[in-house]
Amino acid sequence: MKLFELENVQLLKKSLDVYTKQHEAIAKNIANANNPDYKPMNTDFSSVLKTRMAESLRTADPRHIGQPKSVESRGSASGNSEVDVTKEMGALAENQIRFEFASKTLARVYRALSMSITGKDY
Repeated sequence: MKLFELENVQLLKKSLDVYTKQHEAIAKNIANANNPDYKPMNTDFSSVLKTRMAESLRTADPRHIGQPKSVESRGSASGNSEVDVTKEMGALAENQIRFEFASKTLARVYRALSMSITGKDY
């Protein structure tokens, strides 16, 4: 088993990439809020999340918690081309919280690995 290729570590790294892309898309939507010709970028990654969860969440026992039945979507179903700055700012704050959680968790994993290799707590 390779220490830096653990499934959880890889998932955390990928989540940081997704949160970064989502942040860029939301920021672009906010920056172009006053542009009438701008079509907002869809920042709803729930379909990607559903696919990833279906791949990684397997139940071996009927008592295990199964896959969620639905993932809440914040995308516009009407195809409205206007940017709602309030919703975008809320999505930005939520995305920031998720990014910070993933980065702190990844840092904790690396700190534990370092401590187990060197025997020192930094």
